[in-house]
Amino acid sequence: MGGLVQQSPAAGAHRQHPAGGSRGTLLRHAGRTSHGRVTQTKRPPENPARFTIEERGFSQALADPKSGLSESYRSLRTSLQFSGTDGAPRTLLVTSSEPSEGKSTTVFKLAEDFASLGANVIVVDADMRKPSAHRIFGVDNAIGLSNVLTSTFRREDMGKLIKRKERISIITAGTIPPNPADLLSSTRMSLLLENLGRKYDIVLVDAPPIIGLSDAPILSRLTEATLLVVSTNQVTRKSARTALKRIRAAGANVVGAAMTKFAVGKFDYNYSYKYLNYNYYNYGSDLPQLAGATFKDTETRDASNWSLGALFGRLRQQFGNIADRIKSVS
Repeated sequence: MGGLVQQSPAAGAHRQHPAGGSRGTLLRHAGRTSHGRVTQTKRPPENPARFTIEERGFSQALADPKSGLSESYRSLRTSLQFSGTDGAPRTLLVTSSEPSEGKSTTVFKLAEDFASLGANVIVVDADMRKPSAHRIFGVDNAIGLSNVLTSTFRREDMGKLIKRKERISIITAGTIPPNPADLLSSTRMSLLLENLGRKYDIVLVDAPPIIGLSDAPILSRLTEATLLVVSTNQVTRKSARTALKRIRAAGANVVGAAMTKFAVGKFDYNYSYKYLNYNYYNYGSDLPQLAGATFKDTETRDASNWSLGALFGRLRQQFGNIADRIKSVS
């Protein structure tokens, strides 16, 4: 997946929270990371014993700027910066085909990474069915988007609408309404995003899943671009294609996709060896070396392994072609 957002590896997103053409082609190389499947996105509570080692490891990797996971999200940010002639889109919708694919975690990390460049970033939690941004960012959800769209808040509470978390502004979902789709398709919603797009450098909209709901297709028409998050361990290709087809039918500008919960070991040996090395996104790490080994020795050994990997890959391809010919003849 990747289109113009080529090689955008937002892998390792959690279960809960923390396209073809010139503007995006689904199912290309969009997720490079050594992290496998994880199951939570919220940060550890006060009692760390409640979290598994895998979950604690994810939280640590998410907070560590030198981790492979953090570098993967920075690669996604860079891809988005080159997704259009004017740089990153002013308003970006982040959605997925099904629930729990890691879209909210992706929004969280993109907001942090864009803010680290000095951009004025705001996150809008438009998932008024199962909101999670307030938990990820650690802010209250007393007043939010639904209150703005229904005018159910007092004038003196206007200052509480936009929360601040370090360098990021957040508009939470607010009170869960009975008719989210109607509110999102209202004129107020389009005016809100238009005004935010003028005030902020980038507006990140966290949307509900595509399949079975009308919210994401509605929002995709109100934003400049759409990023599709796809979980490799959860969603089938059929579901991903169906989601992409539906969001495009609504008129969305899909700039690409980001694969989450990505396991390198499940890919073909030659492909993973060449392009998805487990340490590809890890930098500044102390790698163990044999005593007396020099950089030249290591470089020669790596080049030899690379050549062997390429040779085995070509042999496998040749055998595969021969097998296909035999099957077609028989």
